[in-house]
Amino acid sequence: MKRLYEGFFSVICLSFSLLLLVLLLLTRIDIAAEKDRQDKLLRELGSISDENELLRTRVEAQLSLGEIERRAREELGMLPCTAGQMELLVLDD
Repeated sequence: MKRLYEGFFSVICLSFSLLLLVLLLLTRIDIAAEKDRQDKLLRELGSISDENELLRTRVEAQLSLGEIERRAREELGMLPCTAGQMELLVLDD
């Protein structure tokens, strides 16, 4: 009877060890998949940051005062105002 209990205990210990091993392997696989996902997202973030910087530079170049003045003169036919066309408004706080 003692041998039967020892054998049963050995089977339980072996089964428990195999279960732990399988859970460990599944966890490692999940961690590797998440690491790959993180790396992909970091690459995507870098790409988006580069594109954002490029677009920001384009917007800043298009909004320069010289470009606005040039377009106002050439495309809209505008001229600088004269002293008689300006009025000073004083606003009370």
